[in-house]
Amino acid sequence: MKRALQMLAFVAPSLAVAAPPVALDDVLGPPTVAPTDRELVPLNPPEPLPAGVRPEALASDPEALVRFVAANPERLDVKQMDPALVLTLVQVLLRGDRTFLAEKLLHDAHRQWPERVDLARGWARVLISLGRPDAAIPVLEDAQGKAPGDPVVRYLLGRACLGSQPNTPEKDACARKAFEAVIELNPQYTDPDGVRAQDLMGIIQKLSANR
Repeated sequence: MKRALQMLAFVAPSLAVAAPPVALDDVLGPPTVAPTDRELVPLNPPEPLPAGVRPEALASDPEALVRFVAANPERLDVKQMDPALVLTLVQVLLRGDRTFLAEKLLHDAHRQWPERVDLARGWARVLISLGRPDAAIPVLEDAQGKAPGDPVVRYLLGRACLGSQPNTPEKDACARKAFEAVIELNPQYTDPDGVRAQDLMGIIQKLSANR
């Protein structure tokens, strides 16, 4: 858990912000509105769990969940889930420091439900934590079009642009624009990773001075 939270910390140029302990529910952000029954993907329940496997143990013990998935990889199939279950499993996996497995689950879920901004946010945040900001940028740009008033999407886009390599004036402009939008949408913004609106203002000033 400690390592997973450290991976989620954001370090901007000349600005390091320590990530306080936070609930992963908060880190992944609030859920979007669930689709109507007519829009839901038909659910074909999997076979019952093998004898001796207790669902409550899998839900509370990340290591038990990872062992179960390793022995039964077909169970980690988003087609057998709904978005809420995906996000719950992701949180369990992150608590167990299984970030790569969480990223794969979010990747598959985003393909299954591309309209879900909460899945896009979660996937992008994990991609950034894994040092893959370039992969997160198109995901966030698409989410921005679906939810232009979501400050979390703008914040994550700024993080991704700022962390992208090689650093270019275009990427700096992307980050500056995204952080400015965050402050415009929510002047009191505080991200679960500990970055506050006033920190973003400092980053904007540095980026503007470097133009």
